[in-house]
Amino acid sequence: MTEQADIVIIGGGVMGASIAYHLVRQGNGKIILLERQGLGNGTTGRSGAIVRQHYSNEFTARMAKESLAVFQQFDDRVGGDCGFVTTGMVVMIDEAGVDALRANVRMQQEQGVTTHIISADEISEVAPGFSSAGMALACYEPDTGVADPMATMYCFAQRARHHGVIIREGVTINRILTTGERVTGVQTSQGDIQAPIVVLAANVWSGALAQPLGIPLPITATRHPMLALRRPNDFGGRHGMHAVGLDLTRQIYLRPDFGGITLVGSAENVFTASDPDAYSQGLTETEIARYRALAGGSIPALTRAVPRGSWAGIYDDTPDFHPILDRLAAYEGLYCAAGFSGHGFKLSPVVGQWMAQLILTGTKPVDMQHFAFDRFTTGKEIRPRYESGVLG
Repeated sequence: MTEQADIVIIGGGVMGASIAYHLVRQGNGKIILLERQGLGNGTTGRSGAIVRQHYSNEFTARMAKESLAVFQQFDDRVGGDCGFVTTGMVVMIDEAGVDALRANVRMQQEQGVTTHIISADEISEVAPGFSSAGMALACYEPDTGVADPMATMYCFAQRARHHGVIIREGVTINRILTTGERVTGVQTSQGDIQAPIVVLAANVWSGALAQPLGIPLPITATRHPMLALRRPNDFGGRHGMHAVGLDLTRQIYLRPDFGGITLVGSAENVFTASDPDAYSQGLTETEIARYRALAGGSIPALTRAVPRGSWAGIYDDTPDFHPILDRLAAYEGLYCAAGFSGHGFKLSPVVGQWMAQLILTGTKPVDMQHFAFDRFTTGKEIRPRYESGVLG
């Protein structure tokens, strides 16, 4: 038996859940969200979940600033506890990156972001425990924080359900159905669903669903390691939190977590594609030793830290490391929110709102124009200032 819906969302991560929540809050109709595994089992559950505003383009800085405000007031704005904790963030650079850092901070300040340049000698003052060795300059963003990616996703999903969205887990999408030049629904492992609107929010798996329709989404799946270190007890204990660190010299980020844990992630560009369904999700002993050593260079106390686990997540990288937020013009009723290149979690509140507006009204906020699908063929790719595109 074929089911009927007004909108089908493919992908049960934080992005699909945010889109579902904002759609049901802004409009009416039957909305079905489909997830092939369990909610958050794709990339959301492996997210570092850092909520920062430090970007190198005005529009992404504005997006991040608006999203941060939602995380800071999540219970009032959405409902529930997303686990957000303000930690502050220090961004550290060597001599080669000084000009880019100064330009970025100046631009961010113009956009209303609270941030300021500090000397290398001031790093340990604003971020106790961090080393200034090898650093030429830094900036400090006091409002940065960290959140719980699964809790955030569940809050969006629960609020969406509360307002009437149907969420189904364990449902595989076989293909998107079309007639002529318009979308007519989806074929799933549990039967067909007819719908005039389909939203692709399936991260790296979006490309495989778009390809049979003749739509080559420029999304590459890339592997990114993460190491969990149990900090020595004299560096904050079980309950202490330190500042988020972006060490652009060592190409790592350091994210404090509860239980005396620091997560160490890679900020390096990765150009080798991985199979998102068959990649190495664990770290090798060599990788563990490498990231532990790099972390100790940023925070000397971590040279005495104990590895307490590791994993590798998958980014959905586009050529310019920014997402595709658009209607896919080849088929009426087909929309895409994918290609976040590691930025998705922190921007999910704004992206959900934007996508809902586009789907329900056909209009885009001005800043959303930058993320059009056709930018890759019209010479309008987004240009980050940093060599590490995954930092934005």
